Amino acid sequence: MDFKDVIEQMKIEHAQNLKAMPLPPGAEEYLRAKIALGDADTVTFMVKLAWVFGAQAGQAAVMQAQQTQAQPPQKRRIEA
Repeated sequence: MDFKDVIEQMKIEHAQNLKAMPLPPGAEEYLRAKIALGDADTVTFMVKLAWVFGAQAGQAAVMQAQQTQAQPPQKRRIEA
């Protein structure tokens, strides 16, 4: 799967959640202006940031899940 396919699949899978997610004020206008100017460098920079942040969040989730699975179940203390 190439980048285009990944993005199109993600749009299908996450469209509803992302529509509800606000961006900072002015973000969409800024992006539209950069696209209209043909400023591919800025748009590419923004995509790379998003990709890195997503990868970091995914890695953190994996590490948290591994730590949770590695911990032995704790015995419950019964107090009278």
